[in-house]
Amino acid sequence: MDVLVLLPDAFDRASFSAVPGHRFRFVETDREIDHWRPTGFDPLAYLDRARAEATLGPVDAVVSTHDLGDYLAALLARELGLPGPLPEAVFLGLHKFYGRRAERQAGFPSLRCEAIDLEEPCPQAFGYPCFLKAPFLKLGLLGYRLDNPEDLARAWSVARRELPAWSRQYLPLFRATVDLSRYPLAGREVMLLEEFRDGPQVTVEGWVNNGRFHLWAITDTNVFAGSRAIDNFSLPSRLPAAARESVAHAAERAVRAIGFDGGFANVELWWQDGEAIPIEVNGRAAASFSILYERCLKVSHWAAIVEVAAGGTPSVLPAPDGTIGGQFNLITFAEGRVGDLLDLDAAREVPGISLDRSPDEIVRPVSEFGVVLAQVELFGGSYDEIHAEATRIRRRLLKRPEDSPG
Repeated sequence: MDVLVLLPDAFDRASFSAVPGHRFRFVETDREIDHWRPTGFDPLAYLDRARAEATLGPVDAVVSTHDLGDYLAALLARELGLPGPLPEAVFLGLHKFYGRRAERQAGFPSLRCEAIDLEEPCPQAFGYPCFLKAPFLKLGLLGYRLDNPEDLARAWSVARRELPAWSRQYLPLFRATVDLSRYPLAGREVMLLEEFRDGPQVTVEGWVNNGRFHLWAITDTNVFAGSRAIDNFSLPSRLPAAARESVAHAAERAVRAIGFDGGFANVELWWQDGEAIPIEVNGRAAASFSILYERCLKVSHWAAIVEVAAGGTPSVLPAPDGTIGGQFNLITFAEGRVGDLLDLDAAREVPGISLDRSPDEIVRPVSEFGVVLAQVELFGGSYDEIHAEATRIRRRLLKRPEDSPG
């Protein structure tokens, strides 16, 4: 097949190019994608570039593994008459206010969620604890648990400083392509105040074909003790079998609630007091877990993404063999130069580590989850075994461990 890949990063290029039997054309951006910082990315100009690329040869599928890219891919696939989810369904996954509304209409627990214009002075919360978040950002950016008005004032100040640069990557596209009479907040700079929930978290991934959800994997989100910062993502899930069945069923309902069909999707959920509660729906594959899937499930996520995007089903399905895997974060809450926070020379000697930041990059936390300096993927016979190895690696590489969780 001939496949257009939108918003590719280096990992996408290497991973898709390794899938045999297909021809991939990568629609490049003006500069390399930065998942942690906003750039001068113009979404409408990029969509025009993707349209032009589509005229240069046959196209059987359009894919992206990133937020915003998933929406651009849905728009372009629809224009070309190709398989794929409705743009409206992907938008409802992207915009968390309208995603919450769809969940309530589908009968999920009604989490209070209020949208507040960014130009407003610091708002009053409806109660504490609560959670402040952006309506469409990833990686927990601008997300804060708030326990009192002082927390809210600090978080609001950060949001007013940081959100406008991110909004320029989303709002022009939404204003041009979303029905603003139905979704008026799509064109406005807002933050969301939401009822706080917490508990064990999982990501349920699957693909949807002709309205039917097919489970791919359930991955655990594990936090540091005494913190909400993410220690690691691990596979297979350690939830009991009955809980896994419940979260998978809830993910299917959540995907159906936004009308998603014709692609991979992943749903983040809390497991709280025997109930599965959606955190958010993402209308794309969780490609960041692809190495976990390959090692623990003996399957190519990238090949499956292409097959489903073209309207088919994966030719090879997950087949777990007992391998335990984890994607471990090296996190800091400090502000400073990456090379002063992480021993990069020693890090390059660690098998399975991903280093996506330059030594001279200056980082600062813009959420309660800290800054991810690197990730390392480890595999073994037990979760305790690989977690102990991750702890050893962190102690060796983090130059300011007092500024890191754990």
